[in-house]
Amino acid sequence: MTPAPPSAAAAGGRNTNSIMEGWVDRGPWQYWDTITFPNAGTGAVLQQYSPFSVPIGQQNPLTTAVTTKTKLQTNLTRSNQFPPPRCLLLMAIGFYFTGNFLKADIDKIMNSCYMEFKIDDKIFHEGFLWMFPAGAGLAGVSTQTTESVYTNGMPAPGHMRRYGEWAKYIAPQQQFTMNLNFGGGGVAIPSIGSSTGDYPGSLIVFLDGLTDRSVQ
Repeated sequence: MTPAPPSAAAAGGRNTNSIMEGWVDRGPWQYWDTITFPNAGTGAVLQQYSPFSVPIGQQNPLTTAVTTKTKLQTNLTRSNQFPPPRCLLLMAIGFYFTGNFLKADIDKIMNSCYMEFKIDDKIFHEGFLWMFPAGAGLAGVSTQTTESVYTNGMPAPGHMRRYGEWAKYIAPQQQFTMNLNFGGGGVAIPSIGSSTGDYPGSLIVFLDGLTDRSVQ
């Protein structure tokens, strides 16, 4: 448990913390969001995607049918910020491919996309997606000749790019943004998937670190 900033009780208000005034529960946490890509026959890949901008319970703008985001897509409750006392000491960023992506589709995304992560209006992290391995995924052996599994990096947490003492702090209600930018500089925006079906797969983006929660 870690002391939090002065509470309402310290200013003369009511103390409703059942353990000790001004304390928070600090521990490891992950926030995630999902980018759903259109199939070649149903739509074009956009020039820019902004994960963490549409929180849970709101309409997913990336699907043709009207759907509401659930925890299968994101666990963020506010657009581009954490509600108090939630915060994040950002220790790692990961990108994980899921669904029916072919190796050729993953290559197109990896080769034509770069990421920018900002806290307020300053870029703190940027680069290609392969620079931020997920450290998760499937590994194994199959006798099925038509099966294949591809991950971003090695499927082990130790193979993530972690920031250690260079981790960045995102305070409650502080704005942060992530943009995935496709194409530019002579590189075309890719067309992925086949001409059948709706979506070839999704890209799960996650922020890994330490967060604060209330103690009750």
